[in-house]
Amino acid sequence: MKSLRRKHRALRRPALFLAPLLVLAMAAPAAAAPGSPPGPAPSPEVRDDLGETIQVLMIVSMKRALELTREQEMEVIPKLQRMLEERERFARRQEDALRRMEVKLMEESVPEQEFRSVVLRLDQIERQHRDLEVRLRGEIDRSLSPRQQAELRLFVPQFRRQMQSQIDAVRRLSRPGVPGAVPAVPAAPPLQDLLGEADDEEF
Repeated sequence: MKSLRRKHRALRRPALFLAPLLVLAMAAPAAAAPGSPPGPAPSPEVRDDLGETIQVLMIVSMKRALELTREQEMEVIPKLQRMLEERERFARRQEDALRRMEVKLMEESVPEQEFRSVVLRLDQIERQHRDLEVRLRGEIDRSLSPRQQAELRLFVPQFRRQMQSQIDAVRRLSRPGVPGAVPAVPAAPPLQDLLGEADDEEF
């Protein structure tokens, strides 16, 4: 029981520092225009900063929650970072492919072969992403004990919920009439935009 409480504190502690970071990062672009209405969304630079901050917190929290050894850190962390990078890359490629598909559907007299081409391209992107994720997950699991594998599968959804809660708290701070509200804070992006979409297995 003490071990479980310790692991929960290890997950929660870094999250407590996220809200101030989010407030500062999101308020910075709007600081020059006090009292102005909230912007529609953070800039790409701010989104990148938020994503990097959350990824760092995720890795730090995971190391503590799973009690990784030094050897395990050297094996697991690079693979986890590559997985997160791959999810970002996949999201960009998928969005581009879907945009192309939407444009084709709006055009008139498009040959059926062009539809087949964009569909096959999207299927290829999804298949390549899925295959790489499966391989990286297997490599990460091989560096962990069975208990750590189970803890990792609990850690990821718990981390996502806590981070999304912090992001939602920052979003509420930007509402007019909230005591201590940050003026003109851009809308916070959903967590899946920063860490990649969670799949059915949550890892």
